Amino acid sequence: MTPPLTPSAPAPPGPAAERTAEPARRRGPDRESVLAAVKAVVGIVGLFALWEIAVRVFAPPEYLMVGPLSAFAELAERPGYFAENTFITLQEALAGFALGTALGVLCGAALHYSTTVRSFLYPALIAIDTVPKVALAPLFIVWFGFGFESKAFVAMAIAFFPLVINTYDGLRSVPHELQELARINKASQWKKMTKIEFIYAIPSILSGAKISISLAVGGAVVGEFIAGSKGLGYVIMLANSQIDLPSMFAAFIVLAAIALVLFFLVDLAGRKLVPWKQHTR
Repeated sequence: MTPPLTPSAPAPPGPAAERTAEPARRRGPDRESVLAAVKAVVGIVGLFALWEIAVRVFAPPEYLMVGPLSAFAELAERPGYFAENTFITLQEALAGFALGTALGVLCGAALHYSTTVRSFLYPALIAIDTVPKVALAPLFIVWFGFGFESKAFVAMAIAFFPLVINTYDGLRSVPHELQELARINKASQWKKMTKIEFIYAIPSILSGAKISISLAVGGAVVGEFIAGSKGLGYVIMLANSQIDLPSMFAAFIVLAAIALVLFFLVDLAGRKLVPWKQHTR
């Protein structure tokens, strides 16, 4: 007599199934990124549209307000002029950001690992951070002259503080359990620092970097306001003296675009450096 048929248990997925399932999992974040980018573009276009509509409805004098179409027309009319000055401001901002990142991470680590440094330096840093950075710009110009260096150091001074605080807070937030695990395994201080503490602090450092990159662009412009003969800050000051609002707003739009692109580049680098953070969301 033939035994009754019973439904067999599903076979465990083999390597082939795992390979086909893996790309499906990988496509999710890509679709989310594309959707987020589309939403961002729609939001920016909508903001420009509202701006242009408001200018056309209320019709203010051209020496008070112009629409984005006038600003984009100015960009199209003098692309070389704006490109040259954009490149100068971008160089100053990136140099200041790089210096601020290096010094900020080192200083934040020194605050965490040295009680003596923290006791003397932390209150001084808080006091210096309360000083408006515009007030520091003339000092950097006295020290480094009217060239590229002074603007880069102004950008560095502004980008420096978020990285100090975020590095310090990130290193302090390492769970006690991981510290105990390192002690039980008799890990050296170097391995404990490189394999546990800084790895755990990377998301916090990257958050500080996203803040600092936008501040560095503003710092470069502040330096150009004080003593610049090139750059987008100089373009804004020159347009202000000539009451040339299309050029001024064109420079504003370019500055906003630079800050936005650099912010998303730092965010993208963070996604590559900290992939595990994406999977925990």
